[in-house]
Amino acid sequence: MDRKYLGYIYMISVALIWGVAYTAIKILLGVMDPFTLGSVRFIFSLIFFVPVVFLIRVKIERKDLITIVMMGLTGVALYQIFYNSGAEGVSAGLGSIFISTEPIFIYLLSMVFLNERFRVSKMLGIIISFLGIFIIFFEEIRTITGLISIILITLASISWSIYTILSKNVLEKYNVLYVTSLSSIIGTFFIIPFFFKFPILVYKFNIFDWFSLFFLVAFATFLAFYLNFKGVSILSPSTASVFYYLAPIFTILSAYILIHETITIVTIIGGILVIGGVAIVNK
Repeated sequence: MDRKYLGYIYMISVALIWGVAYTAIKILLGVMDPFTLGSVRFIFSLIFFVPVVFLIRVKIERKDLITIVMMGLTGVALYQIFYNSGAEGVSAGLGSIFISTEPIFIYLLSMVFLNERFRVSKMLGIIISFLGIFIIFFEEIRTITGLISIILITLASISWSIYTILSKNVLEKYNVLYVTSLSSIIGTFFIIPFFFKFPILVYKFNIFDWFSLFFLVAFATFLAFYLNFKGVSILSPSTASVFYYLAPIFTILSAYILIHETITIVTIIGGILVIGGVAIVNK
């Protein structure tokens, strides 16, 4: 098989896994609080990440280690807490569409901290995306619960954007899989205090819940990261990033099939505007 097409398969698989993961999160929020879900997901994922750190031994400079610690705080702990908390108040599909605005915040933060050039086309993309968000969340904005959910998911998107900006230099200097594993382990320690709540809720789990948790740990947290690394190494980062726009589609479809979330014309129109605007920003 052509190596380029193998890269396409990797990235489509990543979009599929991460898309379904948002539905799995919504399922688990029915039996777990957001903080416990985030901590349990990454505590179990240590089964995969810890061996990687021991097998791929890399000497990290002290200043880069501080950066990796901040990556763990923003990309793992804060992202999990903010997104899971916000996802309680919106559907899985809408949450996935909203979180896909991360490239917008990456661009805005890059203008402030990395001297990214101002581009009219990118600002147009931002306006289009936020118009789509307004259309989708018009009803939710008028309620306190909906507004809080939107704010929390926005904070999750910003947290991941900071993680992405922080990771830029260290991922160029060190093994990507090693840095990803180390930052995930460090991030886990920030949310470990919430783990004590988990045993109280075990009796509520059914087979579907256990499978959702297994999917989040083994597939969405480890396998998808690995496939993403392989895909980006074959394709260019800009080419690989195009496939991320498929994730909300897979979320909406999986949520419709698994938990019977409705698909409305407003969601479709707003989703197209959001993803289209993000594509312009990320071009």
